[in-house]
Amino acid sequence: MVKGKRIGVDLGGTTAKIGVVNENNEIVERIILPMDHKPPFEEAIKAIAEAILQLGDIASVGFGVPSTLIPGSDIIIHANNLGWKNADIRGELKKYLKDIPVYIANDADCAAVGEMMHGAAMGVGNTLMLTLGTGVGGSFIYQNKLFLGGNGFGFEPGHISIERNGISCTCGNRGCLECYASATALARAAVECKESALLARLIDENHGKANAKMVFGAAAAGDHAANRILDDYINALAVGVANLITLFGPDLVVIGGGVSGAGERLFAPLRELAYGMVDGIDVMGRPPIVPAQLGNDAGIIGAAMLDYALN
Repeated sequence: MVKGKRIGVDLGGTTAKIGVVNENNEIVERIILPMDHKPPFEEAIKAIAEAILQLGDIASVGFGVPSTLIPGSDIIIHANNLGWKNADIRGELKKYLKDIPVYIANDADCAAVGEMMHGAAMGVGNTLMLTLGTGVGGSFIYQNKLFLGGNGFGFEPGHISIERNGISCTCGNRGCLECYASATALARAAVECKESALLARLIDENHGKANAKMVFGAAAAGDHAANRILDDYINALAVGVANLITLFGPDLVVIGGGVSGAGERLFAPLRELAYGMVDGIDVMGRPPIVPAQLGNDAGIIGAAMLDYALN
């Protein structure tokens, strides 16, 4: 049994959420530090480390960061929302945390570990998770461990191409899954839609901004254009999910992010379409496709348990 407190830190663009996670994988203490003022890297790490040290006897600290990390060095390549680039997060943390073990991973990986430890994927050895938010993130848990690939970078499901000459992506490629299946893509389609008076009114009432909830709400109200937008969105997501099932053969697929709260209007057609695109699905078995359960707690719980998932 681990002596001392396991700490999980979920770094985001507006807050650093810090939690103490007990032996039942439950968050029992929380600290939230504002990051919306975009503090410099060194200043932010110092504030986070000082908050952690105030929690008392620390066994280990896990960090989930919104960036790809250079394997072996834990250098953040580019955390866009934080404004951090080529930042040595481990080296900076060790100035304050000294000999306390520190584990660092991408935030989507942490969310997947959290769902494995205390959420939708408990008891499942091989889980594919997608998070549908500003982009499309994801992770694969293989035999209860994070799959990081041969080069240590894991994989980026949001940047598999589903349309060779499709929409230009921020990564420089075209037709990436996140161009079609992120919450951002759904909102963009709503703004571009000229056929729905209901969507236009909802967007106007929200100061010209659309979101996924509006589209699902309009669709539930019977709006034909909103339902067409959703059908296109779900079809694109299903292509990505089917490709990933074919490649990785997971026992379970977990969908996280705000869009995952849409219920069976999302999940029923997603299952039908995705299963229909996987060759031999009736032989290999149909992995359940389910919503994540932990919401914003997944990243904290998963970060606190990175020592288990990485070793």
